[in-house]
Amino acid sequence: MKNSLRKTILMTLVVSSWLIMDLQIHTAAKTVLSVPKMYQLLTTTKNEPPTRVKNDQKVSFDIILKPKPGCNLEKEALSINTPGSSDFKHFLTPTEIGMKFGAPKATIDQWQRLLRRYSLKAIPLKNRLMIRVFGRVNKIDHLFRTNLNTACYHQNVVQFGDQLPHIPRKLSETVWTIVGLTDHNRHYINADSDIDLPFLRKPVQKMPLKLGFTDRFTKHYHVTPLYKKGLTGKGQTVGIIALEGARESNIYHFWHHEKVSTRRKRLTVQPILSPLYNTRDSESDSDETTMDAEYAGSVAPDANVKIYLVKNGAPTLTNLIDAYEKAFNDNIVSSTTNSWGLMDSGTVSILRHRRLLTPVYRQLLTFVLAQGAIQGISNFIASGDAGAYKYMVKSVKRNQLLLDRTLDASDFSDTNQLITSVGGTTLPLHLKGSPKESIINKRERAWGTDYLWPFLKKHPIVFQANPGLLNGFVAGSAGGFDHCYSTPAYQLNVPGINTFKAQNFLSALGQPAFSHQVISGVDYGRNYPDVSANADEMTGYWMYQRIKDHPRHAWSDGGGTSVVSPQYAAVTALINSQPGRKRMGFWNPQIYQLAQQADSPFTPLNRTQNNSNLYYVGQPGTIYNQATGLGIPNFEQLAKVYQ
Repeated sequence: MKNSLRKTILMTLVVSSWLIMDLQIHTAAKTVLSVPKMYQLLTTTKNEPPTRVKNDQKVSFDIILKPKPGCNLEKEALSINTPGSSDFKHFLTPTEIGMKFGAPKATIDQWQRLLRRYSLKAIPLKNRLMIRVFGRVNKIDHLFRTNLNTACYHQNVVQFGDQLPHIPRKLSETVWTIVGLTDHNRHYINADSDIDLPFLRKPVQKMPLKLGFTDRFTKHYHVTPLYKKGLTGKGQTVGIIALEGARESNIYHFWHHEKVSTRRKRLTVQPILSPLYNTRDSESDSDETTMDAEYAGSVAPDANVKIYLVKNGAPTLTNLIDAYEKAFNDNIVSSTTNSWGLMDSGTVSILRHRRLLTPVYRQLLTFVLAQGAIQGISNFIASGDAGAYKYMVKSVKRNQLLLDRTLDASDFSDTNQLITSVGGTTLPLHLKGSPKESIINKRERAWGTDYLWPFLKKHPIVFQANPGLLNGFVAGSAGGFDHCYSTPAYQLNVPGINTFKAQNFLSALGQPAFSHQVISGVDYGRNYPDVSANADEMTGYWMYQRIKDHPRHAWSDGGGTSVVSPQYAAVTALINSQPGRKRMGFWNPQIYQLAQQADSPFTPLNRTQNNSNLYYVGQPGTIYNQATGLGIPNFEQLAKVYQ
């Protein structure tokens, strides 16, 4: 999963047979990186400041309007998606949401007239809850009596400078919050997502003929029976929330290899104008977006795939909201997937202190995701790839961000109560190296690299000679507790929720710890992830991406929770394509009920041994475990029992 702070993503360093032998023979010969230098790199990263905007530059921002008095979109979203509710499956269109919850048309007309006087273009969404505004910087500065390069939040929701803006009081009272105006402030922080640690890289490999493509997921998790029933995703569209671009030719090549539909215009890209934080930080051929689209379109072989692209590698809350709102406003997608994180809790704290993040940032994301749930759209997000201990910005020193790795570094976008968080597992594996060396994982387990610990304990020279390897060894499925949110109603009283067992597989300095005891405890908040499937690169997937540096070696293997999320979204499209069936909608209220029944479509991974995300382990006899959520799916069974 790509995060604004991306210290550990996939195991780019793969411990396979070549590595086991190569490390033993060669690591003592050459020190790649000193221990102090390695820890300096792991605890600091460069701050990416925003690009300064000029007076005549065109930018955008969003006005979020207050819904009608007494309206609660979150409550409505949960009611519509909870079996037994009188509103169950009474999905609404964006226009119907506007009529039921939105601001009066007269209010929107007043805003359009005011903005027009300042040469600003206002586009209200069908839900009548948001107005997208476009125009030149100097016109926006004039209206709000501010400077976008220094704008920050004040007590008055429409004030971003020292003086109150040119907005009538009655009109300003219709606003809940405004986002996008502070995204250009020079004091905004965003961690550089690229860490230059010198890893040992595996040699370029030839693509195996029969390994790790779509069927690794579809056969293991019982998707194949859905194909036999004629479910192909026809008539459905999977939406991909993306912050970097992809080359369509790579995606079509992969689909051709997987023998799925390559019809013209099956793949579309919807560019979205949204405030660009840093105009230099964007990528047009991203491995993340490429893999998302390849697997979404191969698991659902006849579904359309639409990429909602905000080309901004340093995302802001505004970018995320704009992408989701466009997808929901279109109302053609039946599921979405998101592989990008937004910001860790440390970054949130600093931005809030500097008044650069709206005070209602969490409520606003919930507000937006509720719209998708009310429309019957299933939204999935990757939980992350750094294991239980995630990186967090602790403080700022000049242009450097000082980092910590902690259990409390949650990302409020990954853990929102109105999105299905997807974690990762490791499939059985047996890696043979030298005649006396092998690494074995006998059963599917939580994704955590502690299965390498016996090898590392036996060969301490590995880290002594190459401490830079540490960053690649400590990957795993993100999961645990997010204290920013209360425990959702659908999780309450589920065995395993708000209790945990854990083992410290990492020392205080982030090194592998070989002596650890099982501890038990209680906690609170949003427990995540919700569900899981194979994500470990060691048992992962192949993707096609033709790149300039290696044009003859376009196939590469990878993994991460970010390849699991699009496959869940694709299976949703399959099930939704069953004739006469209503959209699955927001999964969580129903799957937590189903997981407690005798015919549960999920198998919990609740063993204590050999089953961690480097901290949380399973709790025997439970239904929920923080490393893997409700566990792994049987999609054939899910399609039968899901209402």
